[in-house]
Amino acid sequence: MQEFLPGQRWISESESELGVGTVSQQDARCVHIRFPASGEERIYSRREAPLARVSFNEGDWLKDQAGRDLQVVGVHEQGGLRFYDCEDMDGERHLVTEADISDHMRLNRPEQKLLGGRIDRDIWFTLRYQTWLQGARLATLPVHGLVGARMGLIPHQLYIASEVAGRLLPRVLLADEVGLGKTIEAGLILHRLLLTGRAQRVLIVVPDTLLHQWLVEMLRRFNLRFSLFDLERFEQSADENPFLTEQRVLCSLDFLTSTPEVAKAALAADWDLLVVDEAHHLAWDEEGGSLEYQLIARLAEQVLGVLLLSATPEQLGRAGHFGRLHLLDPHRFHDYQAFLEEEKNYAPLAEVAANLLDGRPLDEGQQRLLDELLGEDAEGTPQQLIARLMDRHGTGRILFRNTRSAISGFPERQLQAYPLPSCTAYGDYVSELTPEQNLGPGWTGIDPRVDWLAARLRELRPEKVLVICAHAGTAVALGEHLHGREGIHAAVFHEGMSIIERDRAAAYFADPEEGTQVLICSEIGSEGRNFQFAHHLVLFDLPLEPDLLEQRIGRLDRIGQTETVCIHVPYLESSAGQVLYRWYAEGLDAFEQVCPAASAVYEELHGDLLETLADPGGLDDLIERAARRSAELNQALEAGRDRLLELHSHRPEVSARLVEAIQHEDADLALRDYIARYWDAFGVEHEPGPNQSAVLHAGSHMLHEHFPGLPDDGLTVTFDRDNALAHEDREFLTWEHPMVMSAMEMLQTDTQGSSALTVVKGTGLKPGSLMLEIIYVAECVAPPALEIKR
Repeated sequence: MQEFLPGQRWISESESELGVGTVSQQDARCVHIRFPASGEERIYSRREAPLARVSFNEGDWLKDQAGRDLQVVGVHEQGGLRFYDCEDMDGERHLVTEADISDHMRLNRPEQKLLGGRIDRDIWFTLRYQTWLQGARLATLPVHGLVGARMGLIPHQLYIASEVAGRLLPRVLLADEVGLGKTIEAGLILHRLLLTGRAQRVLIVVPDTLLHQWLVEMLRRFNLRFSLFDLERFEQSADENPFLTEQRVLCSLDFLTSTPEVAKAALAADWDLLVVDEAHHLAWDEEGGSLEYQLIARLAEQVLGVLLLSATPEQLGRAGHFGRLHLLDPHRFHDYQAFLEEEKNYAPLAEVAANLLDGRPLDEGQQRLLDELLGEDAEGTPQQLIARLMDRHGTGRILFRNTRSAISGFPERQLQAYPLPSCTAYGDYVSELTPEQNLGPGWTGIDPRVDWLAARLRELRPEKVLVICAHAGTAVALGEHLHGREGIHAAVFHEGMSIIERDRAAAYFADPEEGTQVLICSEIGSEGRNFQFAHHLVLFDLPLEPDLLEQRIGRLDRIGQTETVCIHVPYLESSAGQVLYRWYAEGLDAFEQVCPAASAVYEELHGDLLETLADPGGLDDLIERAARRSAELNQALEAGRDRLLELHSHRPEVSARLVEAIQHEDADLALRDYIARYWDAFGVEHEPGPNQSAVLHAGSHMLHEHFPGLPDDGLTVTFDRDNALAHEDREFLTWEHPMVMSAMEMLQTDTQGSSALTVVKGTGLKPGSLMLEIIYVAECVAPPALEIKR
């Protein structure tokens, strides 16, 4: 076991980029090393610490904290610390203690390996050289951090991620409409900030029902592992502040406000980035904010990066919207009344922006409004004026909101309804939306929807069909009935299954050749999963809230869907299901298109809707009122369309360049060649798999016991983006994948491949000639947040 004393200088053999470290404290098991040059601190096990003592001999050169180059002429040790007698360039003598050694010195010495006869295989030298070249290239890519996500190349998502992650202070409200991918946008921003080192400690706060969705989404799409925190874990932790035990934490808003101890610990945890989903639930009015709002506000004051997500940013009123903008920029949005006064100019100013964008001249009133807002800056080209208006108009550059009306690429929807005879066995339960929950195991034998489903699946075969119902029990019973009574094998997907089980079910459904025709999902189980390779959706029952209906349809109706989405709705006549079907179809027109006003209409009329579900007598009147109110609100939303906000939220010419750059990276075969030769050299067995995949297994003679990211039972990988989207059980390998990055880091931080010898034949050189090639790597030791590698 190595001996450590406070004040000694050590370097990390696995992370040489940290610079020279100092022992700050140590105990019987661990040693704490502080690295001032990079602003980092590491805790190592004393028994297996990958550390090397900084030591110089007579004749060596060192650099002190003042930046002077000094040559060592003598060495002595006192109290476990080393002292060096040195001379500078002018021959003056200096005594240098360990503490005086520069924090930025690099002490990799491949020449010592060469002179000592420790020669590596040429393949390792070549791989090491290519690793440095690729690392330098990747650090300067404009799409660095955007390439490695398992996602389709959706232009507006890439634009927002690139724009926000490139800011010094990424503090924005992501407010795209449902189905446009706010979670993906937040994940991309997070992935890029983590990859570049600008963020390390991240706190994601979501509603309880979305915890699993975020956990899976971050892991499956971005290879980001988050630790799930709840009250039980917090109370059982022996640490003074449990939040400090993990770098990336995912928790619910209810948990954060559950006890004062939890709130205090979260506030003291020193986060780099805060992400809050469903931020419209943070209530604020002129009297003050809710407990949840106040806690998030305190966190937002301390954290440099804040992302708020909400598809309905103004759902709970203008005051709440102002409160959330105040969280992000309290200087810009400091007074609610001033905010309301400024809003009066939003509509006329939106007209000014529309005229500038369309090349139409401004009338006298519009020009006067432009002069009042921009002052001396009211002169310039339309493009210059638009850029200035973006900074000063409304929410400026703090809000991003894309709508389906402004984004192309969505499929059409087609509704197919199937009224079925009412089931007398349900009795009074027919007034409930899920009557089968009251009958027990035998309900599949009497419910007409079950026989209809089996027949419809046979008619649609071999087309893929996604079935969604409200409860896990319903999904399981349907799956068992179809398999046992109808001979139809259906995969089941619900919240009671483990993540691995759900992944396997989704992969089985996704497989185009050997997969199942049908996947039956529960309400929560379907969240966060996208199945746009299918275009048939069966809504076995209907949810009460329109947002949930849109979320269900959104599993298939997404950008990238190439077919018309067929929505099949079976319902029992004279039942609550029929009432809800007519409410959505005739009142909101929510099946065949997105209804932006649906949530607002539901909030206004949900009491009447509940009464009508129990007693359908007033259904026609309710539908008429809903249709009228929906048309009014949708018209008002269209009239208030903000062209300037649309332009700020997506610049097609910019996103097109991002898409092209990522497509170029996807098409480059360099990674496949590099990692295959790395696997061969390391001893990883790999062979071609089905559909452009590769199957990896640990070899019997590997260089080390484990290869980064390779499980004991093997792994299937693919380099093709479309293949990765269709087969979520396969790892999508890019230069940004953890397996590839860890492999590259092994070569950059280890001495493997730092010296090699080869024989050159047929060059005409004199036999016995020796040539020496030296490759220098220029590095700057600095805190990661500075992104020096750019």
